[in-house]
Amino acid sequence: MSMANNINEKLDEILKLRAEIKRMKKDLNKKDTLINPKTGEKATQEDALDLVEEIINGIKLDINKLTNNGQNVRDIFTNQFYINDNMEDKRIVRNNTNK
Repeated sequence: MSMANNINEKLDEILKLRAEIKRMKKDLNKKDTLINPKTGEKATQEDALDLVEEIINGIKLDINKLTNNGQNVRDIFTNQFYINDNMEDKRIVRNNTNK
């Protein structure tokens, strides 16, 4: 998998998590008590949102590792020779319609 594909995959994960945050804010009452599936402990909506933000921060760190803090990707998406990967677009559409 190319670096651009890896970066796109990580960015897609962030977008999915941001969508989940919106859903949680809409569907859950701030006073609702949630159960952490990993620990079985009770948690609030705020705790759950904090956990998702931690996951997003971890993904950002992964992107920074992949790109050497942005040093390895100058003009990767904006250079004149960049060609859109149609197979990647089809894979994304297929994954989004299967859900």
